[in-house]
Amino acid sequence: MSKSVLIVGCGVFGLSTALELVQKGYKVTALDAYPIPSPWSAATDYNKIIRAEYADVLHTRLGVEAIHAWRTDPIFDGIYQECGRVLITPTHHQGRIEFENLGIQNLRLFGEGSRIQYFRGSEGLSNKFRAFRYNTIHEEYESKYNPEAGIAHSSNALIAVYKKCLQLGVEFIFHDKGKAVGVENDHGQGYVLTADGSKHTADQIVISSGAATGYILDLKYQQEASALFVTHIKLTPEEYKIFKDMPVLFDAELGYFFPPDPATHIFKIALPGTGASNNIPNPKGESQISLPRYKNNVPSDTMPRECVVQAKQILGKYVPELAYHDLIDCKAAWVANTSDSNFLIDRVPDFLNVYVATGDSAHGFKFLPNIGKYIVQKLEGVLDPEISALWKWRKRVNVDIKQNRYRIVSEPIDLADIEWMQESSRPRL
Repeated sequence: MSKSVLIVGCGVFGLSTALELVQKGYKVTALDAYPIPSPWSAATDYNKIIRAEYADVLHTRLGVEAIHAWRTDPIFDGIYQECGRVLITPTHHQGRIEFENLGIQNLRLFGEGSRIQYFRGSEGLSNKFRAFRYNTIHEEYESKYNPEAGIAHSSNALIAVYKKCLQLGVEFIFHDKGKAVGVENDHGQGYVLTADGSKHTADQIVISSGAATGYILDLKYQQEASALFVTHIKLTPEEYKIFKDMPVLFDAELGYFFPPDPATHIFKIALPGTGASNNIPNPKGESQISLPRYKNNVPSDTMPRECVVQAKQILGKYVPELAYHDLIDCKAAWVANTSDSNFLIDRVPDFLNVYVATGDSAHGFKFLPNIGKYIVQKLEGVLDPEISALWKWRKRVNVDIKQNRYRIVSEPIDLADIEWMQESSRPRL
């Protein structure tokens, strides 16, 4: 009889793991409160950056491996677009500059990064990219362009993996029957409790519910849910023609934006920083903890009013002809931050059969094609010790992402203190 595995949460980590398991002959059941793509998943979106620059060699290797899969795996045909990425960093932020330089050095260890180009000031950027012809960056600013990076339509990527899992025999359970609310420990054996009152178990259980994992399992404060805000504008057909072939533009201080979506002409803008917290009593432990509050449950959760200025600033700096557009579909993408941005993939103490796979730290999506391989290696006891040590369960840790020098962070704000932007009621184009 095949070994059974129960997966709780069908986002990036859960779906990638389900696919790897079913391809290896396991009996796989997957639970989620919502059908794919779930409105609770940070990956339910138009697009996400796919890049491999990391300051550590391990994640560079995993990133290069993932990009090769995005390019070649038929599952992702038409989903990945290698549009390249432009990176602009303030000259005074030494930590970020060091991170970028290390990332490029590490790329070259794996035969990548040889096509990276450098430009100086406004003219250098505008000469290379028609989309940025009116940019106003200072002459001392250096732009880096890596053509071997891109974007994936993240919602479509989740749907594609889900369909492949269905085809291969994964059983999916949604709604209250699939909404996990806790894990019961019976002499080391784990049982997942769902909102309809059912109990589910298997030879092995993987809790992979991202930022919401703390609603199901006490993670001992090893991760914290953070809301990173995104907004959008809708381009006219004429504007779409101008911007459809642009690269991702990443301004490490102001934020980043993406090529418009071909189907909708929606242009996404993401804002950086620590984001916001939703500090509530820990439902599975002591004290308080930040856990997600989702827009489909609280529609007034758009984004802070000050983010409107920031979004208009980045448009005005690089694509001022688009700054007149109304901001639409403003929302928080809830991510699971760890202190060192490493994932948390390990067996849960006091359980014989329960594992956790979370801690995306806002960079996990790109590993959709390959993270499942490593999670399954952990389940099978064959994960590389170097990786296992980075992703291990730790004693209580108070998350502080400011210790990551590459992040340009702002002071965190609690949802209770936010003055929310009211979205325009004007008709869309």
